[in-house]
This record gives sequence, C-alpha cells and structure tokens, in this order.
Amino acid sequence: MNNLHTFFKNHRDFVSYTFFGFLASVINIVSFMVIKSTFHAHYMFANTLAWLISVVFGFFTNKSLVFKSEYSTGYALITELIAFFFFRGISLLADSAIMFICITGLNLSSFTAKVIDQILVGILNYATSRYTFSKDQREVAKRLRQRRIEHHQQKLAQKKQSQD
Repeated sequence: MNNLHTFFKNHRDFVSYTFFGFLASVINIVSFMVIKSTFHAHYMFANTLAWLISVVFGFFTNKSLVFKSEYSTGYALITELIAFFFFRGISLLADSAIMFICITGLNLSSFTAKVIDQILVGILNYATSRYTFSKDQREVAKRLRQRRIEHHQQKLAQKKQSQD
C-alpha cells in the first residue's frame, strides 16, 4: 500500500492525465459513434467533430485538474489555449491518418479503429499537454509578456521625448 501511495505521489501528473485522458477518449469514441450513426456522417467528418468535443473537454481538465495551471490573466489563458489547440491540431492529423489507415487500408470496423486511434493519439497528447501546461513554458510566456510591456513603455517614453 505504501508503494502504491509513493507511486501516485511521484507520478501524480501521469496518473491524473491517464484518468482524464481516458474520460476524454470515452467522450471522443462515444461522440464519434453517435455522430457517425445518428447523422450517417462520413467517418472523417465524425472523427473531426468528436476530436473538437474531446479537445474542449481536455483543455479544461488538463489545465485545471491535471497540471494545475492557474488562471492568471486572460492573455495567459489565450496563450495556453492556442498552444493546446496547436498541438491537438497536430494530433488531429495523426488521428485522421490512423483512422484512414485502419478503416480504409486495414478494413477494420470504425469502433476498433477509433479505440486503436485513441490509444496511440493519447500518448502523443500526453507529451504535448505536459509541455503546454508546464511551469517552464508559463515562465517563458511570462518573460515574453514582460519584454513586450517593457518595449511598449520604451516606445512611449521615446515618443514623449520627441514631442517635448
């Protein structure tokens, strides 16, 4: 029992991500199957909509519950949101390629393809989410904001001097 507690303590991010990543995958798979069967949508269209639904869920759970990234400013939130969607956009390309290969190339059922897809894409997403919400990444963004503010203040001071 002590070893299990130590494991969870040492790997909290990974364990939390695995839990919420599993929930996001379930949301993705269920959304995919519902969209595909209810609307008789092409599997790539259903896959893209399911991706969007699960990414929105994933952003807020990863930010708040997994990596405990605080809501400091609106700018910081937008920066994280853009980075998250950028990396998830890359994973959408991998997601779509896996679905295409599994369904069209290997002739697997859409459900089986989606499960395989979610396992492989989940690994990619963990690495990119960890980067997006890491303390180092937030520090870099904070330094960039500070430099932009200082640069803006210098321009204002120069403008004021030239007017005097």
